[in-house]
Amino acid sequence: MFSKHHDTFIDLSLDLHEPQDWKPGVLRTLDYASKVTALAYEPIAGLLAVGTSGSIELLGKPGVACKITLPDLHEVKLLHISPSTFKLLCLDDHDELHIWDLSAYGHPKLLVTTRFDQSKTLYLASSITISPSHSHAFIALQTGEIQTYDLECLRKSSYYMPNMWTLYEEKMAASGMPEIATTTSGIAIDTLIHPRNLNLLFVVYGGGVVLSDLSERTTLRTYELVYPPGAPGGTGYGASDILVHRRPEATCMAIHPSGHLFAVGYADGSIAFWAIEDEDQPLLVRTLNDLDVQNIDAEKLEAHLAHKDKPPISSEKEPIFKLSWCSFSNSSDPRGGETALIILGGLSPEDSPGITVHWFPAFNPTDPPATPSTAPLHPYIRSSMRSSVDALNTYFYNIHGTVHDYLLIPRGSPHFAGSFDAISILIVRESVARTRIVEAYEFPPPSLVHHPDAHHESPDIDDEEERDTLDDLAKTLKDLQMENEPRRLLLPGYLGNGTSGLLGGEIRTVTKDAYSSLVQADASRHALCLKAGLAWSDPVEHISKYQPPRITVVWYADLSVQVWDVSAQLLHKFKPDPVDCDFPNPLPNFTIDTNIVLMAPSVAPKLRTQNHTIQYVKLAPESLECAVVLSSGIIIVYRLVPPPGTLPSFEELPDPELVSLKHISPGADSKFTPYFALLPTRGQVSACAIADVGFLAVAYPDGSLFVIDMRGPTIILRHSIKAKSRHSIGIHMSTEDAVICLEWTISPVDKDERLALRLIAGHESGTFEVFTFERSVNLSWNPTNEVVKFDGPVHPLGVFVLNNKNGIRCPADRSRLASALSDSSNRSSVLLVVAGSKGARCNININGDRIGRVEWSHKMGKVLSVQIVQKLSSYALVAFTENHEACAYSLPNLDFMHNLILPPITYLPISADETGDFFAWTRNPETGLIRQATYGTLFNFRRVETPPEIDFLSTKPVIPAQPQPVSMGPTSILGSWFNFGQSVTGAQIDALLGGVDRPVPKQQPRPPPLDNDHSQIVKQVAATQNTLYDRLTSALNERGQMLGDLEDRFNSLESGSRSMVDQAKKLAAEQSAKSWFKF
Repeated sequence: MFSKHHDTFIDLSLDLHEPQDWKPGVLRTLDYASKVTALAYEPIAGLLAVGTSGSIELLGKPGVACKITLPDLHEVKLLHISPSTFKLLCLDDHDELHIWDLSAYGHPKLLVTTRFDQSKTLYLASSITISPSHSHAFIALQTGEIQTYDLECLRKSSYYMPNMWTLYEEKMAASGMPEIATTTSGIAIDTLIHPRNLNLLFVVYGGGVVLSDLSERTTLRTYELVYPPGAPGGTGYGASDILVHRRPEATCMAIHPSGHLFAVGYADGSIAFWAIEDEDQPLLVRTLNDLDVQNIDAEKLEAHLAHKDKPPISSEKEPIFKLSWCSFSNSSDPRGGETALIILGGLSPEDSPGITVHWFPAFNPTDPPATPSTAPLHPYIRSSMRSSVDALNTYFYNIHGTVHDYLLIPRGSPHFAGSFDAISILIVRESVARTRIVEAYEFPPPSLVHHPDAHHESPDIDDEEERDTLDDLAKTLKDLQMENEPRRLLLPGYLGNGTSGLLGGEIRTVTKDAYSSLVQADASRHALCLKAGLAWSDPVEHISKYQPPRITVVWYADLSVQVWDVSAQLLHKFKPDPVDCDFPNPLPNFTIDTNIVLMAPSVAPKLRTQNHTIQYVKLAPESLECAVVLSSGIIIVYRLVPPPGTLPSFEELPDPELVSLKHISPGADSKFTPYFALLPTRGQVSACAIADVGFLAVAYPDGSLFVIDMRGPTIILRHSIKAKSRHSIGIHMSTEDAVICLEWTISPVDKDERLALRLIAGHESGTFEVFTFERSVNLSWNPTNEVVKFDGPVHPLGVFVLNNKNGIRCPADRSRLASALSDSSNRSSVLLVVAGSKGARCNININGDRIGRVEWSHKMGKVLSVQIVQKLSSYALVAFTENHEACAYSLPNLDFMHNLILPPITYLPISADETGDFFAWTRNPETGLIRQATYGTLFNFRRVETPPEIDFLSTKPVIPAQPQPVSMGPTSILGSWFNFGQSVTGAQIDALLGGVDRPVPKQQPRPPPLDNDHSQIVKQVAATQNTLYDRLTSALNERGQMLGDLEDRFNSLESGSRSMVDQAKKLAAEQSAKSWFKF
């Protein structure tokens, strides 16, 4: 029944009736990587590039992120960042090469799109190789040819290398050598520039490796691995062709930091180590488990041949997909000191997926004995090299999912193929529904790093001191054991949310005190270090500064929960101050990992299933107590309290459905501490609500309703159809009419005007019940015997209790609880607004007279979520529909006001807060994970809605000097470190590859950043021309800069002229393609 005096109620929507009072808009669109196809890193600037299908994401320091869209939305196959030219190279899966200028202000500029495949055949280019010391790229084609591209002049260079492996096979055939050619032996797989001699280029073919001299246009060495009959090789003695010569196909290669030896991976899972001076025999051929597999073990071979009638035991291994050879800056050894070889592949089918790291001793030979040798490599040096590839230790990165690629993150040097002094490793692995995600780990693994002080002896001590020392030692060893595993590193949101598998989230405002406790915590030290670029936001006139603090609680498929800071203040950084944080800004110290609880010995045996996903999360905005609702019906509650210095022992709680978790340590760096868990084994949770004053209500589909006083914790209300406790209230309800909506409030009800703690429970049928709780003399809380019932809309979606005078929410928070306990005479009436799937109702004092009612129009479509939003001091009910619309209704009468058109996006139910800001989630239909989040608002007035402009040039890399050749050993035993030439400079390589017609490189003009604030321009002009002295100084500086530019241009012309003359002399003696080999 409607109240006869409903017109006397205050219009709470006074400032929201006009269309101009609303302005829906998108503030940010956030993409999350779900299928990473390529990675690239520039270590000097600290810039990471992530390639996916049709786009590239550039990630720098916090706040610096930029999305690049490919012209034809093809999948990214290869990525490189050229430090010398500061350009981004991308090869897509349609064999098109795209190049962007990273120095362009605001957004990288696409300079050129080209292709080397004139026949339009796909996948012709196998690899791209660049050097930080010159501006040319080597393009390996599947035809076996190597072409070059000038990144400075943006053109294909005239320098060309034929298929050198085909020429080698022709030479061997002409000399009468037996042929072991295959259809793939002449395919060029990769190219590697010698780390200490730019004139030397390795080309990896299917048949083997060719070392060529660029300036002489000749082949210096050819490294071909051939197993003799009977050698096990990578496939073992079970191979069907073990009694014939075999040549495994080469797949990848890595060069030792000294430049004197290298490793080649093969398709049979073996790795061959070669000395550059010796192309006849490798130093060692091994698999991940066996050494010297190129040699014949007669005993094992005979045993295999004796049982050849039996089915052979399969020992096939996956190919070696990728190799990297690292050295580290903590060694003063010019040859690199101790090194690490990273291996992707070579595993057996029964092995867990992952990446293997071998730790090698230093290659540092001493003076050999004075014995002459006619071998290409002195036997003593060969022995020293062989010893340097005997692993001292091995670590295996055990990864959950097939590993597709990895990328090392160097500390700061781009040399040595980006593997010098690596501090972390990015691993691309397969996840659910064939997605490809990225994980980051510390590198090198701590267990491989040598600690010289670990072997120091302790002085003599007495028995008591010895016992204490042994106890301390045991504790220290335990701590060291825990730290031997490489730490998982936090990734930027674009990668991190895709890695964990974002499932959903809820945005909400929090109190200033709660916000301060969230943001004042120390940032995590274990994050991927990116430092490139600066981000600048243009000022917004009359910016809306008084926005409440906002957070978003998100949950993931890996059973973790994270808190994002989405406060508007994060975006209020304008010129001249750069943006200094991401938006949203993840708060790593407030991450919850529920796996720690689920795998705890006190919890795991009580679980009926191990198949859990997070259904949703409830967070109290004031106390920040958090309830994680799992799909299995389990509720895990966390508190924001520091863990005790010593964890208590396990405590048995009186209620069988509750399990104490105080004895469980939280995750690393997490401020959320496990408190207790509810395990009623009654199916999936149908509704859950948490109050700031320490109460939790949980409902289940079978009609069960639990209310927990979290101060115990203890269950103070337990309802079940089959059983009742002495604290229970019997409520006769159908099992098909479950509670699906719960709301805590401290307010009066009709015929009971006192403030009291109340729980409103809404059933599927539209029946509502109000439970009241009182504090007894012994300070415990118990439900009263009276349960108030009333009717509302069916399938309730949201319940809101408002002050009928000003529209302010009436939650169960600390201030209202204090008023209720003090018997305050200030008792204002409240409004109850309930919205369901078919309409909404508004009652006075919860179950009193109805003063507003509305039925949704059929044109609206399905209502997915509802919220009461506030603008200034006005409030309105907003229903978000499946048709990308938001329908606004007045309060308290629920009159229709406006139909707001939202951005045309596909989303799950919108999560909106009280101020009208919302998140719309776009789910990938194939994976079920969130691939895009849209952050918007219903009141886009004076808000920052444009992304900041990016300036990568502010951190443009300054290239360190090219590493120079080092001797193979003491100079007394070698006349020179190589018999085939000395190193050249990058400029000489550019002149050689560019040809005589190479134009003078054009410098890309960089326009000055535009500033839309005209008053700021006036201020700047006035500041620069304040005095005559300032004007004269400015003019002199400009003149000096112009003269400097002219000098640079003349120097460039002079250098270009000299190189043209040198090239003319060399090209006059140019040989034919056959000259790469001397027949």
